Amino acid sequence: MLSLYIHIPFCASKCAYCSFNSMPIDFSDTLIDEYIEALKKEIDHYADTIEDKQLKTLYIWWWTPSRIWSSRIIDIIEHIRTNFDFEELAEMSIELNPYPEEEVLNFVQDLNKKYNKISRLRYSFGIQSFDDEVLKITGRAYNFSSIVEFLRALSKYKQENNVFNFDFIAFGKFQVSKNGFKQLRHEFKRDFFQNFLASWFADSISLYTLENIKDKLCPKIYFGTDEEIMEEFLILKEMVENEWFARYEISNFAHAGKASIHNMVYRNMEPYIWLWLSASSFFGNKRWTNTWDIKQYIQGERIDKKAVQVLNESDLLIEEFFLRLRTREGIADINKFISVLVPNHESLLKNYKNEWLILFDWTKLQLTDEGMNVYNSIITDLLIKI
Repeated sequence: MLSLYIHIPFCASKCAYCSFNSMPIDFSDTLIDEYIEALKKEIDHYADTIEDKQLKTLYIWWWTPSRIWSSRIIDIIEHIRTNFDFEELAEMSIELNPYPEEEVLNFVQDLNKKYNKISRLRYSFGIQSFDDEVLKITGRAYNFSSIVEFLRALSKYKQENNVFNFDFIAFGKFQVSKNGFKQLRHEFKRDFFQNFLASWFADSISLYTLENIKDKLCPKIYFGTDEEIMEEFLILKEMVENEWFARYEISNFAHAGKASIHNMVYRNMEPYIWLWLSASSFFGNKRWTNTWDIKQYIQGERIDKKAVQVLNESDLLIEEFFLRLRTREGIADINKFISVLVPNHESLLKNYKNEWLILFDWTKLQLTDEGMNVYNSIITDLLIKI
């Protein structure tokens, strides 16, 4: 089975922290239609060259999707349906921002009506922060009050086959109470977040940390240090886990049965095709990347020939190790990966176990919750190369 990941790279405006290949655009611009036609041609290309047409998951990602119109997105989905088999589709995910509120709600309503028979229709909403200072400086087009209004309105649209995920980012903004406790700023916002988590309206939560960005749009003084960013992440994480969201991957938490199926496709190294500008794909033992140049993409010159890689056995083992270790299940049998681990890995693993960073019985290896927080250090220490 195959998974597809579609991206529309156009935004109403580009957020200050965004490093993705995206661009602000006038939404009357013909470039959108040209891009969508090029996207359809890429879909056709893979439909003609891949034998297995059965889709496991479909993920559609863009920042201001409502501005592209639901009719355009439905058109893309239906084009995929004519080329691939949806019979056993386990999950279709849509990622979008919470503004403009009315357009997003109409978008959800349209897709819910059209795809109410799909077993799981998952929406991931990029809230990012409840802190108005953070939202303003990063260029988000909403504030805390409008998020509250959006979430209350959204509650009327959730249907039986929906899974709702909400994204948050730790920017390193928190405060220390008089008693020395670290906490999110603004008591009423903390209370709202706590009540939101306790309501079970959210099925899953994604928590990310933001590395320092040093440019004119985001002065260094705005973001905290790496340590402060991690401290805010741990505050958010504790609040999420206290409301029975289980950590199934480093940045993802979910109620039972609500973890992203699409997310685990990558972690389990199942085949996937990413279709869009600058997208990377993995199929068999081959990885390739599309061009970053939108003009080339529209003209059909999609693949960056310099970014085509045939993975050897060692490459595949390295990738499998660092992807699987990100998950709650971890590594089933470490003996499979001995050839790509550093010579002193046994002593390292013993130290990690004593520090309660890993669970390890000399066969199965899993990160503890604390271990997940320092995943980058552990993976760098253990692998000969990354």
